Amino acid sequence: MVQICMLINAEKVSVFEVVKQLEKLPEIAEAFPTFGRYDVVAFANVEKREDAGLLAKKVSALQGVLKTESMVEV
Repeated sequence: MVQICMLINAEKVSVFEVVKQLEKLPEIAEAFPTFGRYDVVAFANVEKREDAGLLAKKVSALQGVLKTESMVEV
């Protein structure tokens, strides 16, 4: 199991909607809105490192998501 921390910039009117969408993804363990440089932080678990890129693409495609930055456990 590989852990990922995703930092997400979202449209201001969509922050809580982005969190709701993230919570529906099976890989996401926790997601919550934040104050500061990023609007949402999500913690995820994937089977292998190669799956991290696929998850990042999936999250980036969610409505309201502007940009993501992922930190993957090594």
